[in-house]
Amino acid sequence: MGEKSAGTLIMRALRRKCPVCGRGAIFASHFRMNPTCPDCNVVFWADPGESLGAMYLDYAVATAVFITAWIVLAWTTTLSDLPQWAIMSALAVAAVLICFPYTRSVWTLLVYISGGIERPRFRIVRGKRV
Repeated sequence: MGEKSAGTLIMRALRRKCPVCGRGAIFASHFRMNPTCPDCNVVFWADPGESLGAMYLDYAVATAVFITAWIVLAWTTTLSDLPQWAIMSALAVAAVLICFPYTRSVWTLLVYISGGIERPRFRIVRGKRV
């Protein structure tokens, strides 16, 4: 893994940068993740099942927003249950959509810390191993 401080790794995740080199972008767009780092060619998620962990982070974000909205709405409004539920659900979905690249970046960092991401012994140039 290397000798990187926790603060450095967290900042890389929040900036959506490669946990290995810190330069390459993890995302090509808001919802499209790069399969490899454009700078150091490290593979971010080698196994298809690795996205499941990021879904747990999405679930945590949605739950935190839902419960926070529930508390705020219960204390500050006199709306009935159905409108409150609709507002809380919309806020939870919006939070997951907004936080999508961050939860994936944090999960990529956790995969890196666990040893699941390593520098490749080769480089990929125009789709070929060199």
